[in-house]
Amino acid sequence: MRMCNKKLVITLTLSLTVALTGCLDSSDKLDDKLTHEVEISFVNSLSYMADFYAQKRSISTGGSGLFDSDNLVSGDVPKNEVASIYNYSYKVTNNMLDLGVKDSVNANKEDRITSILSKDDNLWVIAWEYSGERDISVIKKSQNNISDVFNVRLFANGSYDVAVAGSQVLTTEKGKVTDYLSVSSCADGLKVANNNIDLCAGNFGASYLLVVDNNGKLVMAQE
Repeated sequence: MRMCNKKLVITLTLSLTVALTGCLDSSDKLDDKLTHEVEISFVNSLSYMADFYAQKRSISTGGSGLFDSDNLVSGDVPKNEVASIYNYSYKVTNNMLDLGVKDSVNANKEDRITSILSKDDNLWVIAWEYSGERDISVIKKSQNNISDVFNVRLFANGSYDVAVAGSQVLTTEKGKVTDYLSVSSCADGLKVANNNIDLCAGNFGASYLLVVDNNGKLVMAQE
């Protein structure tokens, strides 16, 4: 009788172990499904060096604390430059992210935005200015490579006429990104506000985001 009891205990223990292991495996798989990742590239088209911040949006505290030092994700980004890619993981139950930019030297220049994230987002976060006013915009990256041409999208801080190969094709909208334009000449194939946009630092067949103002190109970043 005792032997039977021992065998029963062993059998139950093994069964529980297998069941718990299965639950843990299922829990890990569920956790993976409930956790998403995004890639964020910060673009500083401001006239000064800037720091970029990111913080999970909290219902209880709102956006307070965004500019605390532990939320700094990319510091001292030179003007008209792109920072290294920032990878951010979040639970699908909280897909809101506060983003901020601050003058690296003059701390009273702070701007922020709250972005709602989607699975596998790959984003540009653009800090820009117009007539002394600053803003932040979030747009999705969108690669569209075409062989033998430069395929470019324009993000502008105002309304400017755009010409390709000498013909006007569109007028930009303030704080908006255009559709793709195919440009076959890197030196003088594209004009914004009658300024030639030099694309020769790029590669034919690649896609680029161009941040522009009334003086021409500020930033050229590969999608």
